[in-house]
Amino acid sequence: MLTAGQIITRANQIAKASGMASQGLDGLNIVLGGICQNEDFALARGLFQFNFNPSLITLFGSGPYPLPLDYLRTSGSSGAEGVTKSAWFLYPAPTFPSGQPMPLVPIDLGEFDEYPKLDAQGLPSVIATDMGGPLTQRIILATTASLNAGSTAGTVGVSSGLYNGLSMAGEGVQPGTTITISGSSITLSLPATGTNTTASVFFGVAPVAYVYPAPVGPYPVSIRYQRMMPDIFDLTRYPWFPDEDYLIEKLAALQMPITGDTRKAEFDASAERTLGKYKSMVDDTRNRAQTVQMDARRYGNGSGRALRITKQAGW
Repeated sequence: MLTAGQIITRANQIAKASGMASQGLDGLNIVLGGICQNEDFALARGLFQFNFNPSLITLFGSGPYPLPLDYLRTSGSSGAEGVTKSAWFLYPAPTFPSGQPMPLVPIDLGEFDEYPKLDAQGLPSVIATDMGGPLTQRIILATTASLNAGSTAGTVGVSSGLYNGLSMAGEGVQPGTTITISGSSITLSLPATGTNTTASVFFGVAPVAYVYPAPVGPYPVSIRYQRMMPDIFDLTRYPWFPDEDYLIEKLAALQMPITGDTRKAEFDASAERTLGKYKSMVDDTRNRAQTVQMDARRYGNGSGRALRITKQAGW
């Protein structure tokens, strides 16, 4: 395995970009960020869990429910049925995780806004997310932090622009974490999951979700989602994406316009072929049953719950 620094060195040698280590690190983070934005790999998948709030009723059903700051979209890397089975709640739910799983069908915010504005409560069947603008408008600061597993206390290397209530994401940070800040010291709303003095983290305003109809109970909700992974700051770290050939080729291509190298198109094409080989094998679905995805709101009684497995108690 190659560290971030080794990948940058090799890419810069190919692109004849001697002395451009800082530009190489910026470029590597651009390449890794592009993978998150454009591909649904399980390597960048997260799980967020929260409870419905029965008193949180608006003209738009129920919400807003803050999502993790690193949320990009509902997961498409969760198997043959992808996003159609990546959001659900449990009903009835005396103790998590017991109860019957009830799917939430992801829909566009525009469609969600056209649902009847009623005060009635029931069992939610659809979920919509409001990203609140481009990702770059939601991220206020990316930096490093010192965190301790099981503790809510931490410090940040740079604190400029941070304020109380911002969301936090990154290495060792639980999904849905928010902060209180005093100088360079931060208090996390949820304990850190790992100890790291140079954890890569970022801060900003999280997207939100709405469900319809409003829930009648505080049912536990689970959402599998594709994450925006944190930037690399430490050149001794290993990138989260394991295909080193792709990273080297793509980074070299990214550096070439700076150095005047005319081989950019050639290396871009080679990098895409390399990524294609990786995609053909990763999360391989050839050894499992495949299904045709159907919108449960169209194939059933309109509630999203008509097409259930019937060989279960209670259904």
